[in-house]
Amino acid sequence: MLQSQEQGKGKVQGPLQGDDLRRYAALIRTHACTPLLEQVVAALRAQTWPPARIVFVDSSRNPAVREQLLRMGEVVAYPDEAFNYSAAINIGMATIDEPYALLISAHVRMESPTVLEESLTAAQTEGVEVVYWRHAHLGANGRAVIGPQTFDGYNGLSNACAYLPTRLVKERPFRTDVFSAEDQEWAAWYFRTRRGRVMRCDDLSVKYENPHVNARKMINEELAIAYFAYPRNRWPDRIASRLGRAALALLRGRRERARMHWEIGRGLFLMWFRAPNGTSKYF
Repeated sequence: MLQSQEQGKGKVQGPLQGDDLRRYAALIRTHACTPLLEQVVAALRAQTWPPARIVFVDSSRNPAVREQLLRMGEVVAYPDEAFNYSAAINIGMATIDEPYALLISAHVRMESPTVLEESLTAAQTEGVEVVYWRHAHLGANGRAVIGPQTFDGYNGLSNACAYLPTRLVKERPFRTDVFSAEDQEWAAWYFRTRRGRVMRCDDLSVKYENPHVNARKMINEELAIAYFAYPRNRWPDRIASRLGRAALALLRGRRERARMHWEIGRGLFLMWFRAPNGTSKYF
């Protein structure tokens, strides 16, 4: 069921249209070839609307990994420099000439073969040109349209699995100075400058199976969102809330949780005086 979360009148520049809707390349950033990645690719090919191409941005610098990836698709080598998530997207996007690109993590598996067709058809009906998917954590499938008035810093986009117009990302690439949550920063730009809307699709068959989610990753994301995408999160009441959550977690004996909230609160406070530091990396 579609839930409209946007009451504004902003319209997108170019909603999904006609045959172009089905013409997309899948773009996957990776540094290893795992059994899960093979399942991710197999699920993409099993879609009723499969990708025209699968492009890997390989940062492994390992000839054996490159050879494995070439058996599943095209490979673009990441330059011999420090890894950056945004740069990896931009490098891959430069090779894509299809109208749309599906940015998908090496950890996202689409179990249902009709996920893309059903969601993109719904987006076309709504006149929305940007779509993203996440696992339905509340136990039920659903869709929501989000725009400038309902963006909260977290719901703008997820490049773990997002469908974007190629022309738009080439016109405004992901910023390489954004060390985390680069997807939310891009969404903030989209809402601010284009007054566009995005569709979020919660789907039980979309599985995010990243084994490396940890506290440091969450800290980086929170600080990047507050600094680059949603400044409201660094207001004094939000800082106090984080410190309060740290104290509560400590009282409950959850030391790691307390440390995470403390570091977020401290980082939010310090960014009033200087930009936060962070490194874009695989965890």
